[in-house]
Amino acid sequence: MNLDPGLIRIRREGSDGGHNGLKSIIQQIGTQRFARIRIGVGRPQGCGGYAKYVLSSLPTDERQLVQSAVARVADAAEVVVRDGVDMAMNRFN
Repeated sequence: MNLDPGLIRIRREGSDGGHNGLKSIIQQIGTQRFARIRIGVGRPQGCGGYAKYVLSSLPTDERQLVQSAVARVADAAEVVVRDGVDMAMNRFN
């Protein structure tokens, strides 16, 4: 939610940033030292809470941005595996 819809960010490592899924992964593997690729979905406008926002359908005008980002993330993940995190960060961030 800290990235605008459709933006992607690759990081070498980091904290869970309040994300329960990442918190669980970190707990299970015992380290924060793993690459991650984030896709921006933006922040909710008005009330309703963060959980409701991220679990609801994307607004139509943002859906294409995020779908395009998913395709770029697939390419970025391939670069991470083939050429390393630094190369992927230089190319996609």
